[in-house]
Amino acid sequence: MYKNPYSKLKPKTVRPYTEIYLIRHCHPDYRLEKKVGERNMPLSPAGLKQRRYLTKRLMTMKLDRIYTSSLVRAQETAMDYAEKAKKEILIDKRLDEIDWVKWYRIKYFQMSEKTREKKLKHYRILDKELDEMQTVARRALADIFKHNKGKKIALFSHGNFIKALVTGILNADAIGFLSLEIFQSSVTKLVIDRNGYLKINYLNDASHLPTPPAEDLFVTLVD
Repeated sequence: MYKNPYSKLKPKTVRPYTEIYLIRHCHPDYRLEKKVGERNMPLSPAGLKQRRYLTKRLMTMKLDRIYTSSLVRAQETAMDYAEKAKKEILIDKRLDEIDWVKWYRIKYFQMSEKTREKKLKHYRILDKELDEMQTVARRALADIFKHNKGKKIALFSHGNFIKALVTGILNADAIGFLSLEIFQSSVTKLVIDRNGYLKINYLNDASHLPTPPAEDLFVTLVD
């Protein structure tokens, strides 16, 4: 019988398990950004269609509690489910989008970290800033876990927050962050045991949408 080489490292987990679903908001109406501001963009007609499919999926999951960021697009994404499931929306500003404007071309994944430090200007500063973002995201998750042990929780948030949290869990650097795309309306599932051992069950799942996202596009990267 084959034995997993990692079995000796596997911690003894203890129930109850806490299930946390990281949900990126549905498509916002970017045409209104200049008029209402980035924080107040509502969902677009396409985003409202995405929400219908997302809500249908969430209704099968028997969630205990839902949190959203303070941004309109995240709250509107949660609103349909909250009304149908008769759940209160808990607004948590720690789930707000994390703005990170220092983008670099993804080709640097081919280099070792030492080479990156030599050839990529300000790489150490960039990595330090990401460390701070990841710490903020992990602390928010730890606090929500502390108050919801054994429950099923949905966090309606944003691409950079989810990327910071996932790469923080994986201990990935700036290149790992830039290499990860989080689709709008997607669901990422975390499972945490009573003592805080965590596993990522699945990442970036948008199977509830009738038309899959354009997986070949570099949606959030800029030259």
